[in-house]
Amino acid sequence: MSQAVVRETSILARRTQPAAQDAIVRAQRTQPVATPTERSQLARLRDEAPGSYRLVWITTLLLLVTGMCMVLSVSVAGAVEGGDKFGLLRTQSVATAVGVALLIVIWRADYRKLRVASMAFLGLVGFALLLVHIPPFGRTAGGASSYLKLGPFTLQPSEFAKLALVLTGAHLLSMRRAQTGNFGAYVWPFGIIGLGMCGLVTLEGDLGTAIIIGGLLLGLLWLAGMKAKHWILLAGSSLAAAAGVILSSPERTSRIFSFLNPSADPQGSSYQLWQSLVALGRGGWFGVGPGESIQKFQYLPKAHTDMIFSILGEEYGLLGALAVIILFGAFAVACWRLARRCADPMARYLIAGCGMLVTLQAVVNIGGVIGALPLTGVPLPFISYGRSSLVVMLMAVGLILAVAKRAPARSVVPAAVRCANVTHIDRRRWDGGPRGARSGAR
Repeated sequence: MSQAVVRETSILARRTQPAAQDAIVRAQRTQPVATPTERSQLARLRDEAPGSYRLVWITTLLLLVTGMCMVLSVSVAGAVEGGDKFGLLRTQSVATAVGVALLIVIWRADYRKLRVASMAFLGLVGFALLLVHIPPFGRTAGGASSYLKLGPFTLQPSEFAKLALVLTGAHLLSMRRAQTGNFGAYVWPFGIIGLGMCGLVTLEGDLGTAIIIGGLLLGLLWLAGMKAKHWILLAGSSLAAAAGVILSSPERTSRIFSFLNPSADPQGSSYQLWQSLVALGRGGWFGVGPGESIQKFQYLPKAHTDMIFSILGEEYGLLGALAVIILFGAFAVACWRLARRCADPMARYLIAGCGMLVTLQAVVNIGGVIGALPLTGVPLPFISYGRSSLVVMLMAVGLILAVAKRAPARSVVPAAVRCANVTHIDRRRWDGGPRGARSGAR
């Protein structure tokens, strides 16, 4: 009698155990946002995803070295006009040293103390965006009044505006008010701040940077959980506003027409894109060799900034260009994996925002160079010549590493728990009969 009771008890335990295991799996798949006390007890993101953490700084280092080599190659072409053939490389090296120093400082800092600092940084950048319109301080270059002259230094505040938007968005979207999901909670104040930044940068004549800022704004709002219908409404309104700005300027309109038909005016509005395609075609599979580019000698406008990817494709061929694209793709995947594993909302938005800042700008630049997108005049991260852009990109990488170093990671469902249901199904089959046979007999 006692053996029958024990056997019946073991059968009931095996039947109820799969339901309990399924409940555990469902609870771990739908983890709520961890409280500060719970987050302090979780494992650090860097320890839980070491491969992605290393991939961020490894890809950054490789892209940075590639950029220095390309700036050296393009800088030598400046000697044809009687300039210093190492002038661009020397200036870029100083910007690299400053950027790496800021990367290390940010990496050693605690990202949780950036809530107040983000608003102060936003105010400073907003003041600088207004200051560029004052003649003693502002300076015009390339048709855009986006440079600020501060003694011997020249800064581009619109580049720092991208990072300020990411910091502010991570702070505001991780607050309790934004987590309600209301449209007003997303639009005020973060949406208004982002639209104001786009407006100030557009007034400078730098529509390409304004598009990047608008893309960051929409990306962060999507990650924060804005409803699809609200997001589509905001994205459609932004596209309509961008189209209006483009049509209001003959120069911008000609860029759109040259994008649609590059062969229509190869000596006029399509000249830059045409020469870019010539450089890429001349490179072939393996390129003409390091430093052997011809298009950089006054044939391709802005070869050292916006169009440096064309020179890279000419010198290193399709394989070299694909290698750079793969590095940017690996960087994006690493940031996505870190953000996906992060348990702190603010930390998650910081990683995702900084990752979007780098990869979105790379997509817009490369797309314009190869003719897949209209030319916007934004530099290629880590590779193009540009002091402000390089410093900002290295600061963004420093933020990613700093967050991954201290942010808590979400717990992963163990393989034994995930496969528990299958294991118990096999055990029930071993006992014989279908799943409901024993309950009916009982």
